[in-house]
Amino acid sequence: MIFRQFLNEDSSCSSYLIGCQSIEECAVVDPLLGTDAYLKVANKLGLKITYVFDTHIHADHLSGARVLSEETGAPIFLHESAKVNFSFQPVKDDDRFRLGNRRLKIIHTPGHTPESISLLFDGRLVLTGDCLFVGDVGRLDLIGAGKAEELYASLHEKLLKLDDLVEVYPAHYGGSLCGKGLEQKPSSTIGYERSHNSALNTRSLEEFIEFVRRNPPRAPRDYETIKKINSGQPAKSELVAESS
Repeated sequence: MIFRQFLNEDSSCSSYLIGCQSIEECAVVDPLLGTDAYLKVANKLGLKITYVFDTHIHADHLSGARVLSEETGAPIFLHESAKVNFSFQPVKDDDRFRLGNRRLKIIHTPGHTPESISLLFDGRLVLTGDCLFVGDVGRLDLIGAGKAEELYASLHEKLLKLDDLVEVYPAHYGGSLCGKGLEQKPSSTIGYERSHNSALNTRSLEEFIEFVRRNPPRAPRDYETIKKINSGQPAKSELVAESS
């Protein structure tokens, strides 16, 4: 497996390139604008980018998915419930893909947003987007968020059903406004989060709801405009120039 984690220190965002050298193809997950980093690594390793995934419609940063798709010809994959004004390949819970010798399973993990997905590769590592972080879980107070009951079910009935040794790679780490208790460490395991993540150690759904709604961090700057741009909707802002 070819695996690269890209950490953006300005936004505390994580994105990923995962591929198989046997067929010289790869997927990029949650790309930021400034797609040169992904193209450079793919070219260096002799890989063609054939999949572009966004785990959800981001509200804290501009997505590079459409730019990367235009540059490479790779389709964009989003959950079938995503409300966007551009073409994409819809996926649903339990969809399976093969990327050479790599096996990818889609896990629909709504809560932070209704369309949120996690990506399980080879049963050994999972990209959790903004559902599960190291030390925290996704916030629920921004416009367009899903329900607390959905997030609880996504965590306890799906992600925590994975083996303790499965590695966890979220879309953010400490410094991000997408959670209130994120650790600086950009990866973890299901077992570690099961034991140490305070949000997962609540004893009931009611306690979980109270925990995640208590003292949320401030909202990301211009998040409503950012979400509109990432959804392909018209938005009047200086951010529009940055996204073009």
